[in-house]
Amino acid sequence: MSDLDRLMAAAICLADLAADIAADAWRSDIVVDYKPNGSSVTPADLLIEERWRSEIRRQFPSHGILGEEYGPQAGTSAFTWVLDPIDGTRQFGAGLLNYASLIAVCRDGVPVLGIIDTPVPHARYAAAAGQGALFAGRQIRSSMRTDMTGAVISLANPDSFSDETAFGYEALRSTGRVRVHDGGALAYGALARGRVDACINGDDLDAYDICALCPVVQEAGGVITDWRGEPLTLASRGGIVASASPELHAKVLERLQGSL
Repeated sequence: MSDLDRLMAAAICLADLAADIAADAWRSDIVVDYKPNGSSVTPADLLIEERWRSEIRRQFPSHGILGEEYGPQAGTSAFTWVLDPIDGTRQFGAGLLNYASLIAVCRDGVPVLGIIDTPVPHARYAAAAGQGALFAGRQIRSSMRTDMTGAVISLANPDSFSDETAFGYEALRSTGRVRVHDGGALAYGALARGRVDACINGDDLDAYDICALCPVVQEAGGVITDWRGEPLTLASRGGIVASASPELHAKVLERLQGSL
């Protein structure tokens, strides 16, 4: 079994563990608290990350860990797990469905494995470098669309765009055939299976929001970068953009960079 195969098997077990906790919490009366920065947190966020960290330390004691709730833990190997127990806690706490658990593994800072998982309605995207992207266990591909005119474009919550990036948001909001809003991580999964053609997010992202999306999009044939077209890594922060094809990505970046 290769390193990636072993890591994927472990990541799927982590996703299964989180799915049970998140689904039970979502169906119950969710208690929502707020961090000093104003973002939402629930007991499910904390419990999932605690369980994940315990399992990773048990199975991969030399690996580093970066999680949204408990921060970084240095490792001695090339691998770092990047964890967001519930991405979209604001929606999760409001009883909405566009949330996901994000699990990534970076090798030397580069995302090589990603899982986007939501237990309701049992939607899981998984990808590893060189092995393709799967949704519900089947191979998926992006639409490979190259034109903006007919594109389905997913735009993040308008509040996530700062004064600097709001112009880019407006540049994409006025184009395409269909616009959808605030899809979160699941919008990038939808891009990987050909339902969405371009996604943008604003300045409020951290590595644990970003890394799991990269292998899913890339292994499905799409492109994902920051707004300047730079590759995404463990060190990435801020706005990101993904497109169904290199040709479409160049056109999206042209619109976004005109606003920077």
